[in-house]
Amino acid sequence: PMTGLDHIDLAECERRNIKVISLKGETEFLANISSTSEHTLGLIISLARNYKSALNFPYKERGEYVGHKLQDKCLGIVGVGRIGSDLLISAEGLGMKVCLYDNELHGSNVLSELLKISDYVTLHIPLQDNEGFFTMDIFQQMKPTAYFINTSRSKIVEDGALLWALENKKIAGAAVDFIDDLELVEYARTHDNLILTNHIGGCTYEDMAKTEDFIKLKVENYLTNKV
Repeated sequence: PMTGLDHIDLAECERRNIKVISLKGETEFLANISSTSEHTLGLIISLARNYKSALNFPYKERGEYVGHKLQDKCLGIVGVGRIGSDLLISAEGLGMKVCLYDNELHGSNVLSELLKISDYVTLHIPLQDNEGFFTMDIFQQMKPTAYFINTSRSKIVEDGALLWALENKKIAGAAVDFIDDLELVEYARTHDNLILTNHIGGCTYEDMAKTEDFIKLKVENYLTNKV
């Protein structure tokens, strides 16, 4: 019951005549699912205000946690689908300037310009046709004071590129919603400028309950009507 199906062998399911029921293409229903965009915003705020260290023992003097306000900062959104569009509204509500890039609509020059001026870059594109899209070269085009946030899929980033960007100070920090890269996990143990969460973008009681009810109805309709 999700939109991303990259973990399922769809060709094999088709060969075995197995029906795959998911949220893919359910635009009207997904318009009311906001958990991932909210989580993305939370990660942006956490990076800006040094929450990884400020909210945990040992507590230090507040001068150790001086952060950045978001008002007037530039947010670069890569992927202007449902989540990117939701984030756009929230960011503008906080007074941020927003730049948009969608690889189906824009050329590489638009992405390059976004990277040059953005204080935060968030990634919201599907894994299909985009594996390894965010490369070391792309990280090099970001400002060294900028932050990178990925709540999409880890494999959209070139293997090793994010760790390289952090270790070589090509960016100021990052937050990703995955813990599948052991090298990043090790880096996060000793560095406060990398936040890792375990694929919790859509993990809220409200949206999970709505999704379960919706998928249950889809399964019942399929079993009853074979639609």
